[in-house]
Amino acid sequence: MSRNFKHSYSKTLFAALTMMLSLSACVKKEEVSAAIVEVGPKWGFIDHTGKFIIKPQFRRVLPFSCGLAAADLSNRWGYIDNTGKFVIERSYEEVKPFSKDFAAVKVFGGKWGLIDKTGAATSAMTFEGIGECGEANKPLEPNTIIYCAYKTAEGNKWGFVDKAGEIKVPAAYDAVGPFSEGLAAVSKLGKWGYVDATGKLIIDLKFDQAKPFKDRVAECYFGSDFVILDTIGTMSMSDALNSRTFFHDDLGLSLKRAKYGFMNKKGKIVIKRRFTYAEDFAEGVALVGVANGRKGYIDTKGLVVIPPVFDDAQSFSEKLAGVKIDSRLVADDGTISASAVEEALKYDPHASTIKATPVAEPEVEKDADGKDIVKDPKDPKDSDAKTGDKVDPKADPEAAPKTDAKADGKAEVKPEAKPETKSEAKSEVKTEVKTDAKKEVKTDSKAPAPAVKTETKPATK
Repeated sequence: MSRNFKHSYSKTLFAALTMMLSLSACVKKEEVSAAIVEVGPKWGFIDHTGKFIIKPQFRRVLPFSCGLAAADLSNRWGYIDNTGKFVIERSYEEVKPFSKDFAAVKVFGGKWGLIDKTGAATSAMTFEGIGECGEANKPLEPNTIIYCAYKTAEGNKWGFVDKAGEIKVPAAYDAVGPFSEGLAAVSKLGKWGYVDATGKLIIDLKFDQAKPFKDRVAECYFGSDFVILDTIGTMSMSDALNSRTFFHDDLGLSLKRAKYGFMNKKGKIVIKRRFTYAEDFAEGVALVGVANGRKGYIDTKGLVVIPPVFDDAQSFSEKLAGVKIDSRLVADDGTISASAVEEALKYDPHASTIKATPVAEPEVEKDADGKDIVKDPKDPKDSDAKTGDKVDPKADPEAAPKTDAKADGKAEVKPEAKPETKSEAKSEVKTEVKTDAKKEVKTDSKAPAPAVKTETKPATK
């Protein structure tokens, strides 16, 4: 009996020890898993030179606004300043950018509410969703009134609340835009109109698209017609090329056959459609994507100013842009490795446009007495291409299309493929004119200047 008891006790003790060891192993495994450091590309912020001001370290970021940017570290959102320091602690499951000094945030396992720039809650966290904030007061009114869009769970409708979360315009619309200059665009059944701060419908729901008011006018589409509205709803027909919201830095996006480029306000393509992705210009540069899926930035001439080395990127805002990159490619001083830049340029057929223009060598010629005359290529007075040869305007691709002489003596106008940028076209014209002009001066000093016009056609790419 005693022997059986001992045997049973030993088995029970062994089973208990085994269970304890298993539980201990599970706990340790969970602790190790929680301590795993995330690897792979991270988000940081660069300036206009492409140098990192805030090193890549975040899982996700939102653009800077009102001096702060939302940043996600270890799956918890907070807000950083322009040095990368968290000034609003990581306490949120989801967030939105600041607008009019207020931001929408969602607590873990809860709902949405509003906070100010100190991180203090200004409303209860009771909303299904909160949108952008705007000014509900009319221009020149002394007091600024901030209304923010909010969404209800019932019917998925939108309305407006003030910064304290008090309902000002009941949720009755399928979609809304932010308040601006005392009016907000609202939509029902696909048609847009405008309400004031009391919720009164000031402009009827009849437009297919509606933009916020700016300088007392708003841009809308009435069917396929582009119209300008004043604050009482008076329409005036206009040309979409006069849009102030479509063009940024005087350039607008152009998409054809899955390639992006940019047009000017005359509708002319001035930056060739060669990008797989593009956003509007902001602060003088535009975010673009190339064939390998990487992103970089171009200037208003189409030249690459920050090479496409980023896995993902955002447009510039408040002089900084969020970009995603493998942190191993970033040096301690914030610069990107030369090998990564060189590799990135292979995927843009026009990446050579970022190379510096070689310095022109001084030209030496003989005068009538056989003495050397040194010409400065930077001096317009010594430039054969600008003054000496009087190049025919037909040699300039922007001035007129080229012509081919026929046997009957008439000229036939032929459209010509435009160079990628004006700067490239002009540099080609100058180079060929200068070379050919020199040859003709040496062989026949009496040759008339216009003879160069048949030699100065820019090469078609």
